[in-house]
Amino acid sequence: MSAADTPRAVIVGGGPAGRAALAELPGAVLIARPDATAWHAEPGRVWVEGDGRVWAEPFDVLLVCADEPLLLAALGCAISDGRVRTDADGRTSVPGIGAAGRVAGAATARAAERQAVAAARALRAGPPIQPSPPSAADPAVTRLDPVALAALLERPAGPGRTGAALAQGAILGAVVPARPVGLAALAGLAATLPEPVPPQGDEGALA
Repeated sequence: MSAADTPRAVIVGGGPAGRAALAELPGAVLIARPDATAWHAEPGRVWVEGDGRVWAEPFDVLLVCADEPLLLAALGCAISDGRVRTDADGRTSVPGIGAAGRVAGAATARAAERQAVAAARALRAGPPIQPSPPSAADPAVTRLDPVALAALLERPAGPGRTGAALAQGAILGAVVPARPVGLAALAGLAATLPEPVPPQGDEGALA
C-alpha cells in the first residue's frame, strides 16, 4: 500500500492506551492534553482546541483512547450505560472508529494498552471510515438547547454528565459537542470563515 493509499489515522488521548496505539499506527495524528483537546466530532473530522485556536482534524480512521463517550456518541457509535459498545478488537458500531481504555471499560493501564493495540491493528487492517451523517428528518435526532448544553458541559466530566446528556436525548445521532470550548478560540475560528453569500434580490429580473 502506498503512502497515498494509507488511511489518515487520528488518535484521541495521550495516556497508556493512546501511546500504545501510536506505536501501532506510526504517522497517526495524536490529539492529547495539555497541548490539544478534542471537543467535538463529526463524520470524517475531529474538532480540536489548542494553542488558543480551533481547527478540524480530518481522519479516515479514528481511535478514541480518552474517556470521551460523547465524542463517540456524536459520531453515532452505540453507547450502553455511558460506555461505548465495542467488539473484542475495539471496533465500535461505526466502521473505521475504534475505542480503547476507560471509555471501553478497561479497569487498569495494562488492560487499556492491550485494548489499544488490538483496536489499532483492527483499524489498520480494515477499510477507512465511510459514515453517513444522520438525517435531520430522523425522529431519533434531537438537539439540546445551546444554553442548556453549555450549562451541562460546564459540569465535571464523568458518568454523571454523560448520563445527563444521554437522558435528555442530546446525543442520539445528533451532532453535539463533547466538552466546552474557549470563546477566544471560537472567535479565532469565526474570523477565518468566509463571508456568507448575500441573498440575491429580484433586481434585473424579467418584468
